[in-house]
Amino acid sequence: MNPSRVVLCSFLGLCLGLPSAAHGQWGITAKAALPSIPYWWTASEKHRVELLPLVWTNDIDGGEDGCCVLGAAGRFRFGPSTLWFGLGFGTGQDGGTPAAVEAAATVNDGAFAFRSLHGRSSFAAFYPILRGGNDHSREKHVSVGVSSVWLFDDRYIEPVPLFECSPTAPSLPCEAVPTPYPWSDGQDNSLVAEVVWGRGEWSSPRLSGSLGAGLEWVGGDYSWFRTELAAQVQGDLRHANWIVRLSGGWISNDSPLERRFLMYGADPVNRWLNPYLDVGGAVFAGVPYIVPGGANLRAYETTQPLADGYVGALGVLSREIETASGFWGRADGFLETAWIPGIPDRIGPEELNEEAAFLFDWRELPEGEDQAQGQFRARSLHVPHIWADAGLALTAGFHRVAVMASLPVWASVPDFANAPIGGGEKKSFALRGTLTIIFFPMGRVGV
Repeated sequence: MNPSRVVLCSFLGLCLGLPSAAHGQWGITAKAALPSIPYWWTASEKHRVELLPLVWTNDIDGGEDGCCVLGAAGRFRFGPSTLWFGLGFGTGQDGGTPAAVEAAATVNDGAFAFRSLHGRSSFAAFYPILRGGNDHSREKHVSVGVSSVWLFDDRYIEPVPLFECSPTAPSLPCEAVPTPYPWSDGQDNSLVAEVVWGRGEWSSPRLSGSLGAGLEWVGGDYSWFRTELAAQVQGDLRHANWIVRLSGGWISNDSPLERRFLMYGADPVNRWLNPYLDVGGAVFAGVPYIVPGGANLRAYETTQPLADGYVGALGVLSREIETASGFWGRADGFLETAWIPGIPDRIGPEELNEEAAFLFDWRELPEGEDQAQGQFRARSLHVPHIWADAGLALTAGFHRVAVMASLPVWASVPDFANAPIGGGEKKSFALRGTLTIIFFPMGRVGV
């Protein structure tokens, strides 16, 4: 696994739409402090000191009269080691309080990192204990790491309405309670092992997996087991490329919410590591934005199903166009499906009643009735075990930067899918859209 690319994807949430491997969440955290963006400004060539300005919008850090979090990051290279450090400050009433503090170091392919961002903090460290192939191919490796992730201020979490209603009397008023989604109180300490086999990050075939455990006996608040596996193959046709990927994950039901699986993309810990998501006023808070991962059912981003496990399959057929000037584009046709055992704990803004027979669906109410103490009607909605979508993805880029627009035109469960572009009735066949931004810090070799 290319560490530079993982660092970047973790910090900004900017990854390819086709994740190539499962990974332990300690790896995400440890490699996430300050990305290897390909456009650092070199302040000192002699000592290899590089700088990068940091800016993002944030209603909480900036206050009502503020707009932004401003800061800077530095990267210092000492032989085989690299040190990152970054600091950000809000521009509003609390502008003197650091909005983000992060530091990381890599030494001989191991890494450790600390991050405080959006009311949450983390520390992680990992080291490869077995590796085959040279440094470039990273043919196979086994790594072990430890991490600690904890919540200390839930004001910074983007809330969604959770309706508290009586399951026996749905005609009574229901109260909409803003609830942080999805994050649990307390400290989560864990130990994770990761295994990867392949001939480089874009090899075919490629196998990867991770196994983790919550360490309640060393000061953590949770004891859990989590595993995720993935297998991918790809090849060339006469005028196109194809990729098939199988993946699955499971976590015990006593785990904190942030360790569980979001069916439409990367898990909550991965999304938190992106400062442009999951906080009031964030750049992409109001955009159907996908950080690839998990079952990757991108048609269901709005619903945000949170599950304890999944088994997923992804098939892609793509055609890419290159130009001598550095501009390039790609068109993908994709089919995604996943089996989700049981009923997800949370299905976006709705709450299942105790018998899982119906949902209180706020989206179908007349304007003005989606406020606290409004009159709510119960709507019978079947929650399936099999979810699927299909559509097109269009990517346009210049050298190592690109934007991908995914257009899921079919969803097997339209009641839980994103609304059609431009509004209208939810149907299985409709034009929906999500966005992903892509960086290739090491270039697009082998993509």
